[in-house]
Amino acid sequence: MRPPRRLSARAFWGLASWVLPLGVVFVVSPKLLHLLGAERFGVLMIALVTPLIASQMELGITSAAVRRLAGRFQVGPIDAGATLLTLFIAFLVIGLALGTVVWAVAGPVSAALGFDETLGPAQGPELVRACAVWVTLSLASLIPGIMARAAQALVLISIVQTLSTLALWVGAWALLQHGLPLVSIVELGLALTLIAAGATLVAMRRQIDWSGPVRFSPHQLTADARFSAGMFAAQAAGTLVNQGDRMLVAALGTPAMAGLYALCVNIANKTVAAVVAITSFVFPHVAGLQSAGQHDATIGLVHALDRAVAALLVPVLVPGLLLAGTFLRLWLGDFATSELTLTFRILLVAFAILAVAVPISNVLVASGRSGMSAGYSWLTVAVVFGAMGFAVPRFGLIGAAVAIFLGYSTSLLFAARARRTLGIPPAERRGRFWLGLLVGCTAQVALIATLGPSVSGWLGLLALGVVAWASFYLVRTFAVMLTPEEEELLQRFSKVGKPWLKH
Repeated sequence: MRPPRRLSARAFWGLASWVLPLGVVFVVSPKLLHLLGAERFGVLMIALVTPLIASQMELGITSAAVRRLAGRFQVGPIDAGATLLTLFIAFLVIGLALGTVVWAVAGPVSAALGFDETLGPAQGPELVRACAVWVTLSLASLIPGIMARAAQALVLISIVQTLSTLALWVGAWALLQHGLPLVSIVELGLALTLIAAGATLVAMRRQIDWSGPVRFSPHQLTADARFSAGMFAAQAAGTLVNQGDRMLVAALGTPAMAGLYALCVNIANKTVAAVVAITSFVFPHVAGLQSAGQHDATIGLVHALDRAVAALLVPVLVPGLLLAGTFLRLWLGDFATSELTLTFRILLVAFAILAVAVPISNVLVASGRSGMSAGYSWLTVAVVFGAMGFAVPRFGLIGAAVAIFLGYSTSLLFAARARRTLGIPPAERRGRFWLGLLVGCTAQVALIATLGPSVSGWLGLLALGVVAWASFYLVRTFAVMLTPEEEELLQRFSKVGKPWLKH
């Protein structure tokens, strides 16, 4: 088992891989919105989810490969001639098949999503066909990223993701300022996909054994077929909800509605993204614990993750809800209507609920059980799509947000059942833990209610947000209600600060 300090470092770099790209998107996206207008911006937001959708349509092979390679890295480098070649061929075949399908239906897809109406009957299908190529290339270039994830090379992942995001969004802004069409941004994405994969492969080259015989090994794929099938079912459902939602909003409403919805989602879902990033080490780590039969260590890890996630989400959620109106007005200007503010608040709560289930989901999948995740994922799809079909035509953006809230609420049922399945008992002193969270939230609400009405600019909003966030931890510190993980972190800071205080 890795020492806590090493796990904390991995969690930090996982968080960094989330924070840095978020900063880039936060700064550039409102500029693109005002440059393009709501309709064309909505089309761009749909096109930019292409690699995310593609990476989830690989039949569950990625998760099986990460799980298997994480164990292989414990004993030596990975064989390129059989292991990596087999994976590459599998991803290439899947990518070509999916890309061909998207290319063939470019016309109907463009019409259904409103691309024809927004871009014209020629540029709309052209954009969809460019996305079809992006689908193929995204799948064919997955191998380096899989290796980095299995080796828990989170520093490398953080650097590559940040630079890729920076280049894509800043490049998109530059291209559009020069009057180039939206398809040029997809072409930029194609180039960056190749560059990112190549850079990751170069960085991981010493972890690869290039001397083995070249052969295709189908057994490598069939050995984990059941696990892969379960993961693919869960991933496909997640893709329909997390990326297909904006397409459904565009089809039921308009591309402009989808663009504004995507803006809210891109900020609101960062609570989930943060938890996913921080817990990115859990999958390969728990796979190692399970293989060693260390169930007690798994129980302790789940309890620690639950506390850490709650202590991370709650102090961000309260200011986010209370200051949403001011934030959106400063960020989006005239686009920040009262409807958009309410939509954003509902989505903040919805994604916070989903984030609670992330740690136990990682542990469940790492133990080799993927069927339960798939079942609940499809339940979420049914709830979200059913609710959107009813609510979006009638209530617009707010209806879409409520549908997401209802769908993600099923994650609470999943988390409870997963704990029972894994034999995870309730944590000790959990009542005091939740009381501490309530005390911290009360302090935040009082502070924001007092100072919030006077905030009118970015500096004031940022200052109040930071003070409110800090007050959550300070009040709990004085009330002696910190979690063991927070106390340990505070002790580390104290040790680091003592030499400076002596000077």
